Amino acid sequence: MKKKRKGWIWLIVIVLLLGLGGGAFYYFYLRDGADANAGTAYVQSVADVTGMGNVGQNALYRGIVEAKDVIEINPQSDMRILKCYVETGSKVREGDPLFAYDVEDLKLQHAQLLIDITGLENGLRTNNEELEQLNKKLERAKESQVYELKLSIQTIELDIKKAEYDLKDKQQKAEDMQALIDASVVSSPVTGTVRSVRDESQSNPFGYYDGQNTAYISIVAGTDYCVKGTVSEQTVRTLYEGMPVLVRSRVDESTYPGTIYKINTDNTESSQPTYYDMGAGDSSSKYAFYVELASIEGLMIGQHVFIDLDATPDEDRAPMLPAAFVMQEDGRFYVWAVNEKNRIERREIQLGAYDEATESYPIVSGLSLKDRIAFPDDTVHAGMIAAETNYLDPDAMPSDFGIDNGMIDNGMIDMTDNGMTDGGMIDMPDDGMGFDSFDLPEEDGFSDDDSTGFGG
Repeated sequence: MKKKRKGWIWLIVIVLLLGLGGGAFYYFYLRDGADANAGTAYVQSVADVTGMGNVGQNALYRGIVEAKDVIEINPQSDMRILKCYVETGSKVREGDPLFAYDVEDLKLQHAQLLIDITGLENGLRTNNEELEQLNKKLERAKESQVYELKLSIQTIELDIKKAEYDLKDKQQKAEDMQALIDASVVSSPVTGTVRSVRDESQSNPFGYYDGQNTAYISIVAGTDYCVKGTVSEQTVRTLYEGMPVLVRSRVDESTYPGTIYKINTDNTESSQPTYYDMGAGDSSSKYAFYVELASIEGLMIGQHVFIDLDATPDEDRAPMLPAAFVMQEDGRFYVWAVNEKNRIERREIQLGAYDEATESYPIVSGLSLKDRIAFPDDTVHAGMIAAETNYLDPDAMPSDFGIDNGMIDNGMIDMTDNGMTDGGMIDMPDDGMGFDSFDLPEEDGFSDDDSTGFGG
């Protein structure tokens, strides 16, 4: 009897536990009119949707910190370099030696010129004395001797003129050679840092270019930096000189206000086409633009950054919610938001005045950047289970694709990079976040070009 009683007790306990589990499941998941087959709604964070996170509407370009003034120094084409006194990274002051020419041959040639000059000077002296004697003889000569004397005088005068020309030429050459010998050590024209020194062991020993567009020595003048970005021909006209921007660090939250001071539309940045129209096969060129910074504290040459076309400081920005995510009813605004139970709910929010330029509303209250929302299509309803979506998941779709406010933009695809996201940062193509294309970085987090962003 005792064994049967214990069996009944255990059965009752199990039934009670199952009942409690079912009740808890109903309370937390099936309450509020939901059921186990409510379906799944894919959501994104408000930060991502508004551009305050990795993905959004703000126009961003990839940039790199460069020296504002770079001095390029090349040796004379007919001079051999004897010694270089600097290397990449060397600090130099104006007047410091950079490299020296090999002038031993010049010294020998100069010495020979001095000997030739002395010989010409002696010859001229002798010819002038002889000319003087002939002129005296001509004054006393008989008529039969006049013709012969005049012929001798003309010959000597011609020799004198030729010697004077040769003397002047050799004297000039000697002066030029002496100047080269005196300037055999080339000094820095500015104070700054040596950015690069060409390796002459991999080319000919002379100082000419060898067909390479590379200076022998380049020096960063002073500590005045700028940021270089690139933009495609589709959106280059949206930039203008004097345009305020905000430069963002890729490694921390630092920002640097700046101004675009130069847009180089005379030369393209690369001969390789960056964008391809899958229908027509057209390509798009890139152009460089340069940002002058108000402060360079914390930056270094070669540092990769983002260039934000919205120069408003972060603390003054209100998240802008795209109108496509907003539902309106009787003058009130609603969104499909995720509640604390990871379920979709219809939430009323407060928005500011509609911005026609960006087709969005500033969020006043009701949503935080950490909240998650779903796109309000016909399939979404209250009680659905929320699931994160990642439109940049390379396993879900191609690594490069184009969107324009959620629509494919004429099949334009950025073919330059095939990388993945780097440390949670999304690396975008160089045409701003106007949403013409996405561009994922290479393994090191940077692609071959220097710009990033969404746009065309």
